[in-house]
Formats: sequence, structure tokens, C-alpha cells
Amino acid sequence: MADTAPGTSGITRRQTHLVFAAMLLATFLGSLDGTAVSTALPTIAGELGGIDQLPWVLTSFLLGSVAATPLYGKFSDLYGRRSLTEAALAIFVVTSILAAAAQTMWQLILARGLQGIGAGGLMAMGFIVIGDIFSPRERGKYMAYYTMNFTLSSLIGPIVGGVFVDIASWRWIFIINVPLGAVAAYGVHRNLTFKLPPREHTLDLWGAAVMVVGVSALILGLALAGEAASWNSLLVVGLLVTAAVAAVLFVRWEIRHPEPLLPMRLFRNPTFTIMITGNVVYGIAAMSLFAFLPLFFQVSLGRSATAAGLILASMSVAVTLGSYTAGRVTTGTGRYRTLMRIAPVMSLIGIIAFAFFDESSNAMAAVPVLALIGFAMGIAFPTMTTATQNSLEVADLGAGTAAINFFRALGQTVGVGAFGALLTWTINRDLAAVSGVDVAELLSTPDDIKNLEPSLRSVVEMAISNAFGALVWVAIPVMAIFVVSVWFLPELELRTSSAIATSGIPNDEAN
Repeated sequence: MADTAPGTSGITRRQTHLVFAAMLLATFLGSLDGTAVSTALPTIAGELGGIDQLPWVLTSFLLGSVAATPLYGKFSDLYGRRSLTEAALAIFVVTSILAAAAQTMWQLILARGLQGIGAGGLMAMGFIVIGDIFSPRERGKYMAYYTMNFTLSSLIGPIVGGVFVDIASWRWIFIINVPLGAVAAYGVHRNLTFKLPPREHTLDLWGAAVMVVGVSALILGLALAGEAASWNSLLVVGLLVTAAVAAVLFVRWEIRHPEPLLPMRLFRNPTFTIMITGNVVYGIAAMSLFAFLPLFFQVSLGRSATAAGLILASMSVAVTLGSYTAGRVTTGTGRYRTLMRIAPVMSLIGIIAFAFFDESSNAMAAVPVLALIGFAMGIAFPTMTTATQNSLEVADLGAGTAAINFFRALGQTVGVGAFGALLTWTINRDLAAVSGVDVAELLSTPDDIKNLEPSLRSVVEMAISNAFGALVWVAIPVMAIFVVSVWFLPELELRTSSAIATSGIPNDEAN
């Protein structure tokens, strides 16, 4: 019989590694798809028409992904990891076929929304399964591989999309998911064979419905604001109010329900609450802020899109190094609190450094700053997940892990919407006295700024630099919230046995 993996029960070392490889491939597909499609959007618009609908190709995917994440977490606690992982893969592959076959822009948007449901499940299940099969003590180094996985997908995604567009068709971006998804599905079905302990339960369908409505209203409201409608329009205000009301109803319902989608008692766990805070903060103060860095680099600092991408790549490399370092430290020492206290301080220092950038700065000076922030994020993200999972009971592992991903994505969604509004407002304020400038048009086609008359171009460059500076000054106190709150983080000893070993979960080939 094959050796049993350390710290596990009933699952062999070989199965553990094969499951991990299959989940790496599955999460890689979900992550790669988003970045590859972005490169192909102009070509897609040229073939299908509806260029004004292009943003919805990305928004619909985000909507499906964010809304589905908590559902996978809770349902996997009830019905098992393999069933939900296979369901996510099936949805992702089938909807990839639908996206490849789309003949109109709205068909593609619908397919992408459904595809997001599958991709959100793949992201959530990847982190949940790694929490099952590896002990918290050794989990850090495997989390590092996950981080490298996401970094790789973000780096090669635009290249893959561009290659398919140039040598074949944008449809191959989706078609390639079919054989690769089949390989991942085989690995999951063959090796993810342990069963969770059965328990009596009642489906929280009302809670799920309210959550989906609230998240959908929030994302749609932020997506429409400033683009299709003004922030004070009845449509946008109505959607945001709906989201707020749904959030209140969801919390009230979850407190009373016997089997809640997101157990409110988890928030009495200080580790869980502080780590959720950290993910929201990083989603707003870091990930949302960096969404506007390319605009600053290209317009205010005069760099090409390629040069801006290469500068940002320094952060991706640093994220990988930070994740690897965190994995080695947590595995070697069994401790995480010091890392979690250092990471947000490093991030805050990096964000403060951006406050000193303006339109006269050298873009290359951003490389060490981005490397510092990237290294800190590489430490923070996997360590937050490990610390959270270490503090949870097996019965809550799926819901708690999915909550980490959900709140990070929610923070980023809210942050991008709020920062986008602040950016536009600041630029409009600074250019109010300049005639003949359409701010919305300039932001949608930044390359056109280079063609402006020199004196006007310098005014626009300064306005965008000032607007980015305003975002930085908002991000600073937001990141400071986590710098302070993480000092209250308890340090629980990282367990040396996995969740399935702790609970005596059997390995059942017939599962």
C-alpha cells in the first residue's frame, strides 16, 4: 500500500500530490481565463460588434464569480469537496464552449457570467481542498505554489490571449479550457476521494438568494455608476440601496438560521474577524489602487502600455518571493503573527511612497516600491488563509475559507468603484476651466492624450497625476486600519495534522 501522507488519514501521499496538482490546474484555468480575455476584447468587439458592451464581458464574469464563492464554500461543507469541485469544473468547461460559440456580444456576456460561476467555484475549492489535505504547519509552502500559480496566470494570460488572436481566433481562449478542464476533472475524480462526516442540515436557500441579490446589485450599481448612469441617478442609487438592504437582511437571517450560509458566530473568532478585515483592506487599498496604476504610468509618466506592464510585473515577481518566504517561515517555525504584523507595515510604507510621485517622476522609481508592496502581499495573502483555516473547525472550513476569498473580491470591487468615482471627480475638477476636453473619452482612450496640443496635454497629465495622488491618500488610512488591527491577532499554534486526519475522515474510492 502507498505511504500515507504525513498528517493525513486514509489518503496516500501520491493521492495528496495528485489532488494538489489537479487543483492547481483547475485554479490556473479560472485565473488565466480572465487575463487572457482582456487582451482579446478589441478583436472580439470587431467580430461581434457592440463595442459599448465590452465592459460587461468582464463585469458579468466578476458578478458570477463573486456571487458564487460563498455558496461553494458552504455547500462543500455539506455535500463534500469532490462533488462541488466537479460541479465547478463542469460549469466552467460547458460555459467555455458556449463562450467560444457565441455569435453576438450578449451571448458572450451571458456565457461569461455563467463561466464566472464555475471560475469562482474553482478559486474557492482550490483553497478549501488544500486546507483539507495539508496540515496548517506545512500548508504555507503549498500556499506559495498557489500564489505562484496566480502570478504565472496574470503574467502569461495577456500573452496567451494575444497569441490566440494573432495565429488562430479569440475563440481558442475558451476552447483550450475543454481538454485542460477534462484533465483536471479526471485528477479530482480519481484522487479526491475522502468523505466529510455526514450531518443533518437544512439548506439556507433564502440566505443564498438574498446574498446573490445583494452582491449582484452592488456590482451592477458600481459598474453602471459614472458610465451608463450618474452616481445620483435613480438606477444607481436604487441598486446600491438594494445592496445595503440585502446586506442587513442577510445578517439578520443568518443569525437565526440553523445552518447558515455564512455562520455569524465565526465573527466571534478574533482570528477570523481580523483576517477578514485584512482581506477587505488589501482589496481596497492595494488591489483597487493598482488597477489605476497603468493609467498613471501611461499618461502622467509617458510610458507605453508594454513598459507599464513590465514595471507592474516587478510586483508579481515580488509576490511570488514573498509567498515562498512566508511558506518557509510558517512551516519551519509554526508561527505566523510576526509575519502578519510586518506585511501590512511594509504595504503601508510602499503606498505612502506613491504619495511622493507626480508627473515629473521617473517611472522606474516605482519598481522598488512595487516590489516592496508585492513582497508584503505575497506574505499576507497565503498567511491570512493559513491562519484563518487553522482557527476553524472542520465543519466550518469550507464556509470560512470561501469567506476569505469573497471579502477580498468584495473589497476590490467596492474599491475600484469608489476609486474610479474619485478619480473622475478629481480630474473633472482640475479640468473644469479647460474647454473642449471630454474626461470620459480621454480615460477610455488614454493613447489619444499623446495627440493633444502640448500645453493642453501637460494640463491633462497633471490632472491625472493629482487624481492618482488623491487615491493614494485615501488608500493610506485604509491600510492603516489593518496595521493597527493585526496587533490584536492571537497566535494559535499551527496544527501538525490535516483537517481530514483530525476528524478521522475516511478515504472512500466510491465517494
